[in-house]
Amino acid sequence: MNDEESFWEGKSYLIVTDRSKPAIKLTIEELKKKGMSVQVLDIKGMDRDQTNAALKALSLPVEKVVIGITAMEPADIIKYLIDRNCKDIWVHWRTDTEKVRAIASGTSGNILIGRCPMLYLGNGLSIHGMHRLIARSFGKY
Repeated sequence: MNDEESFWEGKSYLIVTDRSKPAIKLTIEELKKKGMSVQVLDIKGMDRDQTNAALKALSLPVEKVVIGITAMEPADIIKYLIDRNCKDIWVHWRTDTEKVRAIASGTSGNILIGRCPMLYLGNGLSIHGMHRLIARSFGKY
């Protein structure tokens, strides 16, 4: 089992979204279907101060975090979460930045980048199942 597959074996998740990545909504739905505890932080329309206040209101730490945002620098949120003992973080495909990659290469936590969560979380016949089949075929799973 690889890191991406074992990521989904947690019990408590925090999903940080700004609604820019449709797969994040599907990730939330899939985790809830599986009976996982899911907190959602939707930062759409929030400024930095509002986002910081919302982060402080969360029940932390959680086992796993999924971040899929493009409206602000995800590294700022990752730093806050790591400082609160959230060590297992998935940064959605095409939302990682240079700062995120720098944190991922130097942290003691496990930060996954470059993949869509639904490639590993989705089930059955769906666009994500087809995506998974293609990824496996090309050795990108």
